Parts: sequence; C-alpha cells; structure tokens
Amino acid sequence: MKRALQVLASSALLIAGLTVAAVPAGASSWSQSDNHGQHGDWDHGRSTADLSLVHGVPGLRVDIYVVKNFHSFKELAGVSFGAATDLSTDFPGWVTSGIYTVDVVPTGGNPFHPLLLTSFALGSHQSKTVAAYVTADASGTAGGPTLGVFSNDVSSTGGSARVTVRHLAVAPTVGVYANGAVALTPAFSNGQTAVAQVPSSSYDVTVTAPSTPATVLADLGPVALPANTNVLAFAIGTYGSSFEVVSLAVPTQV
Repeated sequence: MKRALQVLASSALLIAGLTVAAVPAGASSWSQSDNHGQHGDWDHGRSTADLSLVHGVPGLRVDIYVVKNFHSFKELAGVSFGAATDLSTDFPGWVTSGIYTVDVVPTGGNPFHPLLLTSFALGSHQSKTVAAYVTADASGTAGGPTLGVFSNDVSSTGGSARVTVRHLAVAPTVGVYANGAVALTPAFSNGQTAVAQVPSSSYDVTVTAPSTPATVLADLGPVALPANTNVLAFAIGTYGSSFEVVSLAVPTQV
C-alpha cells in the first residue's frame, strides 16, 4: 500500500498541479490508520501548518488517503457524510509544510481509481480545508461531486472573532445572518465564501432568502464565536433533505 500511494501521489501532481495551501481545527468522527507519522514544528501547542477535511457529499461513504511529500500518508476509512476532522489535532506533529495529495474513493475502492483527487502545497503558518461537496448553480440545480481546497484567514483578529461561511450545498443562492440583523453575507451561491469579523460572543445564525433576513430557511441556533479564532462553517448536503452545517474552529494569530 505504501508503494501504491507513493505512485498515486506522484501521478496526482502531474494531473492536478499545485495550489498554495494549508488548514483548520475541529472535532473528528473518522476512523484513522496511522502510517509513517513525523514530528514537525510547533507554535503554542499547534503545528505551524494546519490541514482539515470535510465530507459533504450525501449518501456516500468513502475512504480518504492523504499523502504528504510522496511517501508519508494517513488513511481515513469509512468516512460518512457530515464528518469534519482537523488532521493537525488528530495526528499531532504530522501536518507540516509540504506537498499533499488527497484521494477519495468509495469505501473499499481502489485508490488508483479515485472518485475525487486533488494536490496542493501547504506552507508554514497557512491554513486550508479540503472539502468534498456537490456543485450547484444559483438556482440550486445539482452538478457533480468535486474536491475544493479553501484557504482560511488566520491573521490576527485583535481579540474579536472571525467567521467564515462556505456555501457547499445543493441549494439556491441564500443569505446568512447573525441575530437576524448582522449580515455575514446577504447573498452567496454554491462554491462561494463569505467572511465577517464580529465581537466575540454567541450569535443566533440563520440561513435566509437572499438579502431577506426575515425569510428564514434554516435556523442554526446559537453559535459561539470565541475571541482570536476563525470559526469555519460549511453548508453541505441537499436543501430540504440532507442539508446541514458542520463547523471547525481555527486559532488566529494573537
């Protein structure tokens, strides 16, 4: 398997190319297989690079292979829709600067025949999330599954909180509001990101019709936004059936 993933990673770079990257923090419900873990640099108890994953394709159980620098890898087996994990927390010291390939296959499938595949570079003090999700147009008509690599802003918030909302659901253009009045974004569509900086507190967050905070499509309830963090919220699934929001919290620079 090690040799297979080395070849896979090399091939993936030729296919997918490179994008500068890194990633976040959160809870994990994924089974894990540890292979060739390595210790790296640490800053305030965390690695100086951070990488997280979100599985947002409904009705699909998958195995995920994460390969670093063509030889060191982690296998995450039997991952279900809605799972989110911070590899920097789950595998302390393993996530460092380097070249990464993420390979997604249906559970039990052959990693040489991936459903989704992407490669990217992760730099020191960077944060990125790799998310599997289903594309959709502005009307909410579904496209196909894809892997997105998203950068997370971990610059200083000066004691306030940053919230990053990503629309990765099969749903039309929507708005996202805090406490019914603060527009985290008045309108955005599948694949788009909205970022806001607010005083640290707990907010009632709602998904609404575009630019219409009174027309609530989903009430996410109270969401804590702590000081000196970037709370990442991912809307995934299909609106009206499997729609949900999963979150991860990334510490920002102080």
